[in-house]
Amino acid sequence: MDDRAIIFENTLLQKQGEIAEKIVDMQYGRQPEFWKAFGPEGRKTSIRDAAYHLPFLSESVTAGDSDIFTGYVLWVKQLFRGLNFPDDVMKQTLRCTAQVLKEYFEPSVHPLFLPHIEAGIREMDRPLPGSGSFIDKTTEAGKIADRYIKALLSGDRRTASDIVMSAVNDGMPVKTIYLEVFQNSQYEIGRLWLNNSISVATEHFCSAATQSIMSQLYPHIFSTERIGRTFVAACIGGELHEIGVRMVSDFFEMEGWDTYYLGANTPVSSIIKASEENSADIIGLSAAMPYHRSLLRKTIKQIRESEEGKRARIMIGGNAVNLKKEGWKEFGADAYAPNAQQAIQIAGKILSDGL
Repeated sequence: MDDRAIIFENTLLQKQGEIAEKIVDMQYGRQPEFWKAFGPEGRKTSIRDAAYHLPFLSESVTAGDSDIFTGYVLWVKQLFRGLNFPDDVMKQTLRCTAQVLKEYFEPSVHPLFLPHIEAGIREMDRPLPGSGSFIDKTTEAGKIADRYIKALLSGDRRTASDIVMSAVNDGMPVKTIYLEVFQNSQYEIGRLWLNNSISVATEHFCSAATQSIMSQLYPHIFSTERIGRTFVAACIGGELHEIGVRMVSDFFEMEGWDTYYLGANTPVSSIIKASEENSADIIGLSAAMPYHRSLLRKTIKQIRESEEGKRARIMIGGNAVNLKKEGWKEFGADAYAPNAQQAIQIAGKILSDGL
């Protein structure tokens, strides 16, 4: 990595709050009438949001890949559209970000970050892609997912649970429930939140309820005959989005693996220790947020330096990797899987073929 990129990353993250405040001060100075209506609380929110943009920019610069930042900007554009914020708000934020960062860094560093910010501004000028529902109500599983979501959105976790358990008792495979009910409903709930159709509190409730209902299916999951293989799964440190990797772990369990799911925000030392204690054949690591890509690389490097890391195979996944899935090898992993079903297939292949 370019030394200038390292300096940029370190400075940006160390002074994140300070830089965010200066960005907002500049933006408020340029658009005083617009921001007046939001008062002091609005300013605090603006500083929080400006600070949130910076790790995505940092990762985009250190990776030398502007798609990371433009992908994030597209997400913000969709979010702001749901909030009825004009596109110029984000465009002005990006312009102010460029100006403030010019003051923090020597001119030799400017060519590293300015093209990424400019790409983000161009992304704001593009039309939004369509965002249809993730639920296909023409299939049996889709009909169940539709009823399931409606129950969750009404705050009725008991009915949501009954819908799932009834489907399983009627013969629907647990894997189908996971992929076409749980997974698709989570995508749909995320879409509704992004469109400002539901609150963040509702989104959190739906996610927590889904994890609880998943656990009710464990008698079906843990009844499979063992095959003598072990899978240790975790979200890397700082990563809180855990439903995806938990689903992967449950799929391995359904295939007869002994699984050890460590959950969200797992320190690398705990991943190594769990892998050693359980003689892991495969270590599954998940990273959802794109700005955790660098941390994923560092985590894998540390695992590789341990005795267990020299033996076990490492599989990675999550939105941070899916974003640029063709480049997954740069992380130093042995394999990449975009979903739970393919993770099972790829695991078998890398162990049997020695890949």
